[in-house]
Amino acid sequence: MLIGGKFIPDAEGHVHIMGILNLTPDSFSDGGNYMEMDKALFHTEEMIREGAEVIDLGAESTRPGYIPVSAKEETERLVSVLRGIRKRFDIPVSVDTYKARVMDAAFSEGADIGNDIWGFRYEELHPEAVDPDFPLSMAEVVAKHGKPVVLMHNDLLERKADLRREEQWQRSGVSEQGRSDVLIRVRDGLHRSLEIAASAGIKKENILLDPGVGFAKTMEENQRVLAGLSCIREPGCGMLLGASRKSVIGDTLQLPPEEREEGTIVTSILAAEAGYDFVRVHDVKKNRRALDFYERIMERRSI
Repeated sequence: MLIGGKFIPDAEGHVHIMGILNLTPDSFSDGGNYMEMDKALFHTEEMIREGAEVIDLGAESTRPGYIPVSAKEETERLVSVLRGIRKRFDIPVSVDTYKARVMDAAFSEGADIGNDIWGFRYEELHPEAVDPDFPLSMAEVVAKHGKPVVLMHNDLLERKADLRREEQWQRSGVSEQGRSDVLIRVRDGLHRSLEIAASAGIKKENILLDPGVGFAKTMEENQRVLAGLSCIREPGCGMLLGASRKSVIGDTLQLPPEEREEGTIVTSILAAEAGYDFVRVHDVKKNRRALDFYERIMERRSI
């Protein structure tokens, strides 16, 4: 996969770090910390120094209960910082958005990779959100610019399908069946995203899949996803895990977001064991050190 002129992954068994830069006032972990340009650029430099290989910009929080922002406001937040990073640093930049118009603007300003938390499927759940003044879908935008993309699984879509099935069962007099297994839902949902990508002409080699830890899944389901990461791998695609400081860590250990780093490191090691290519994290230094040590130990297994 060519990201920002660099081939990634470039070494078997190496897990790359995607460092999170939130440009929002209300993110669950570090909301408001990096909205000023100087602070955003300082933190970018810090993450690069600590081992980040991609910087992931997000300008709208997606935490539970988040406040949506307009495409115009989101674009303004993203573009100014994106330009600043482009001017000062030689590092690939990812943009975290589910709005096609915003992604198009970011790619036009030099973003190297898209990160879509709905996996090209937002309009399935919210058809009313289609922008009548912007003719392209998210998949069409990615195909137009020829850039790689992260496609994440969001269980709200599969919940909707489960509810439809339950309604059909009830109408037919069949007793309630309950939800399907979360690993099956994740795989099915990501396969649907891949179908949309293929229809737009996007090759699997330009796709990273993310199982979507924390997105409309219960604590037990998130634990099961983390335990079954290798079951979700897809031949021909890269894999990314974004579990940094997520609620599954906090709920399992009864910890607030600022005390979830040890749990995050465990998820990074789980991703490495499952053969994932990327982890998306807040604390680059601690996760990079843990992964470097893990990779050194794994080298001894082959001696």
